[in-house]
Amino acid sequence: MFIFQVHHYIKTEFIEAYKAATLENARKTILESGVIQFDVLLDLEDPAHFSLFEIYLDDEARSAHLETEHFLTWKDTVLGNEMFVKKGYGNRFDPLFMGE
Repeated sequence: MFIFQVHHYIKTEFIEAYKAATLENARKTILESGVIQFDVLLDLEDPAHFSLFEIYLDDEARSAHLETEHFLTWKDTVLGNEMFVKKGYGNRFDPLFMGE
């Protein structure tokens, strides 16, 4: 299992464009083979802070996601427009307990 959580801090003028691009990517990502969960979270105290919580069956599923047309479109839209206030960061996690 591949679990990843990334944090993005978006410039105010790009928040709506970031949301639109990220939600479009998420809607298509969740349909991919090997994707278990793909959540887009908004910080209630900081509307410029988003977190993506991603769970894939394995490393190969994550790698395949990074090659999809919708991810590459998202990457070009978001990174190509320099939407970040500061560089985002992410961490990989091991599941100790996953409630059902």
